[in-house]
Amino acid sequence: MRTFYESDIRRRTLLLSFILAGWAVVVALRLVQVQVFGHARAKAAVIDQTRDLITMEPRRGNILDRNGEILACSLPAARVFIRPVAKETPAETQGKVRRLQKELGLTEKETATILSRLRTKAGFSYVSKNKYTEEDAARIMALKLAGVGIEPATRRHYSHGALAAHVLGGINRAENSRNGVESSYDDVLKGVEGRQISFKVNGGRGYENHVIKSPVPGRNIVLTIDATIQYFAEKELAKAVAEHEAAWGVVIIMDPWTGDILALASNPAYDVNRYPGPDGAELNRAIAASYEPGSTFKIITAAAVRERDRVGFSEVFDCSAGFIRVGGTTITDHERFQMLSFPQVLIKSSNVGTALFAQRITIPEFCETIKAFGMGTKTGIDLPGEVSGKVWPASEWNKKNSLAHVAIGYEVRATPLQILQAMNVFATGGRLVRPRIARDGAASGTAGEHGRVISEKTAAELVSRVFEAVVEQGTAKDGRLEGFRIAGKTGTAKKYDSEISAYTRTYTASFVGFTPVGNPRLSMIVVLDRPKEAYYGGQVCAPVFRNIAKLALRYLRVPPERPIPSPVLTAGAVSPRTP
Repeated sequence: MRTFYESDIRRRTLLLSFILAGWAVVVALRLVQVQVFGHARAKAAVIDQTRDLITMEPRRGNILDRNGEILACSLPAARVFIRPVAKETPAETQGKVRRLQKELGLTEKETATILSRLRTKAGFSYVSKNKYTEEDAARIMALKLAGVGIEPATRRHYSHGALAAHVLGGINRAENSRNGVESSYDDVLKGVEGRQISFKVNGGRGYENHVIKSPVPGRNIVLTIDATIQYFAEKELAKAVAEHEAAWGVVIIMDPWTGDILALASNPAYDVNRYPGPDGAELNRAIAASYEPGSTFKIITAAAVRERDRVGFSEVFDCSAGFIRVGGTTITDHERFQMLSFPQVLIKSSNVGTALFAQRITIPEFCETIKAFGMGTKTGIDLPGEVSGKVWPASEWNKKNSLAHVAIGYEVRATPLQILQAMNVFATGGRLVRPRIARDGAASGTAGEHGRVISEKTAAELVSRVFEAVVEQGTAKDGRLEGFRIAGKTGTAKKYDSEISAYTRTYTASFVGFTPVGNPRLSMIVVLDRPKEAYYGGQVCAPVFRNIAKLALRYLRVPPERPIPSPVLTAGAVSPRTP
């Protein structure tokens, strides 16, 4: 017989057993509900917590000048992102996004895109393609907006502002547009993206990041540009454009032997940090603007007749009429001359005399020389946007007058870089050198490619007997530089207006040359478009060449070729001054 105590224990044991069994059944049913019937929903919730696959941006490579001066680098920045937040009302979401719009200056289109993605529970997304400074990012995080966070990034910075703008090109804030070296060497500079998974809770707050693949930084690019010479070129060019109220201007400086571009300046310019700048400012006119070169093209005409020995240096031409009729058109001189020898025709830049001696060659022969000098084809410089200019095939020339017109630089179009490359042929003793902007060979930029265009004898004779005299006693006398010999050629071309199908009273002025003549260190072209009042190349461009060359040669420590005259001090009466 059981005692009361034993019966009570048994009842309690049975009750507890029933409770435990019931609890086990409930747990089992719940597990079935979650793992079987609720599997899809649970899986979706887990995926929602871990599905953010984020791209890790690599650090973009630096751009350096030839001496290691940093022209472009990447500074720390941040990108702002947003995630949907569970149980957040539409009104709360809209208010949060509008707050971001105000703080970050988002456009209505960007704001609408964010709201649309949040409504569809699209997950992680950037609020804008733009990158923000660390200060801006800290200000956003201080707002403590649910689902809003920042991701480390970099932003491009150009330490010298507008210096070498058309070489560097630039990248806009959204990084969907770039130009210059930033474009042509983008594959080298950008590096390789990384990947990471961002884990978060349902409330939208991230709690852990797992790197799948680390980003690989971009490589640095070393340019041929010398930042100091670039500064000289830009300063003098801006001064000349302002003084002569020109529409635009270009200066290019090259190492004649290697093809290294030491400076490339195009005005108007822009601050690269604000790329693309004002409308049209990003156009690199040194390689993207072709024009009728006028008398600078006579260097090719002279080479064509001398290389074939069709004219002698002692021959004379009658230029006394001041004009010549060729195939129904009239070619005139800027002033009336008398009898001029072959060198004098070029030294004084007589169009009449040039038209006369150009008739010593045929159209196919002239075309052959023009093509050999690189006209009508791109130079191959490692910058985007280069145009090829225009040289008509020999079969399309007007047989009555085209030869004479092309001989003086009309009916043909060239870029400033093409004309500089042509003059460079004389600096190197007859060889064509390909220009380049990057010197380390990191991508497509290679050393200048050499090919003989004219004989060394032809080049040397034209330099010593013609192009040096252009500066010493001809149209470029304003470009003379004490202590140094300069060889060059001026150009002044009327501009053609296609709307009225006629040439106007506006001009493109230019001067191209190299120095020192004995051992060329610099070849340079200066172009000013539509200068007002004074417009001859010898008046407005040769002095710019002289000023830049003086600064650059001193900077490069190039010794003078000839003695520099000592200043003469004259004693005179000094009027007394009272302290």
